[in-house]
Amino acid sequence: MSMLYSLVLKLKPENESLLSPSQGYYGYALFLHLVESIDRNLSSRLHDGDGPKPFTVSPLRGKFTRAGDQIRLSAKSLYEIRLTILDDTVFSAFLGSLLLKATSAELRLQNSVFNVVEVATTPDKSPWALCRQWHELLGQATPQRRISLRFLSPTAFRSGGKRNNLFPQPSLVFGSYLSRWNALNPVKLSLSVLGALDERVIPAQYRLETRILHFNNYQETGFEGVCNYLIDSGMPDEDVLALNVLADFAFFSGTGAKTTMGMGQTRRIDNARPLSGRTGLDTEKRRRYPGGGQGG
Repeated sequence: MSMLYSLVLKLKPENESLLSPSQGYYGYALFLHLVESIDRNLSSRLHDGDGPKPFTVSPLRGKFTRAGDQIRLSAKSLYEIRLTILDDTVFSAFLGSLLLKATSAELRLQNSVFNVVEVATTPDKSPWALCRQWHELLGQATPQRRISLRFLSPTAFRSGGKRNNLFPQPSLVFGSYLSRWNALNPVKLSLSVLGALDERVIPAQYRLETRILHFNNYQETGFEGVCNYLIDSGMPDEDVLALNVLADFAFFSGTGAKTTMGMGQTRRIDNARPLSGRTGLDTEKRRRYPGGGQGG
């Protein structure tokens, strides 16, 4: 059965080195290069294809210091990149490439060379590592009418292709998940209330901040934080269930624009605590992404 993969590459720099804050772009290039070493045509299709891409790449996470307009990596520290892959063919090519590198296990981001210390694939190795079958998301979801999402790297939605929308409106958030689900999975989901999500699903509580993520010669602004959504009590159960499936899917799909270059890292969270005092974002250990984001 087709799978959803979330993997964490644990990396150690060979030497102290400098890296551009636009390293999200270089993570994207690294992923495509690994796929290309096994299947050049597949890598080209992933790069050039229209529509939702079947993978995401997080920013590099770890401890950094500033060095002018660059960031300094310590040879004594471990760093992480999280990858999600939503297609078995892409996963096979990526895994095959890592196996070919098993003897050297070196990866390059811009001019920095890393040794691969571990590839985490299960939650006991990293809370961001998990593999699930698509149908498990369908079978395990429950029709909860309160959904909480945490956006852990700058998240934004394109508005007319020119400007970023910097608020997690329900139609944008769940619409992006639905679009990716139906583009990548032969088992389609539907929402009879799709056109009325902003009226039927309410952002009841939220704590959000804007952050900047740097790219080669430009930067993107997005929001990070937590948003709790309340679903109208009159919404049909099948639609409530579909929204819960999509909320669980967010862990693999990411949210909004440029998820292949570090934006939109997302996961569903327990919504039992209120967003006040030292709760929510404040209670978790945080690591800063270069350019502004948070690691979880």
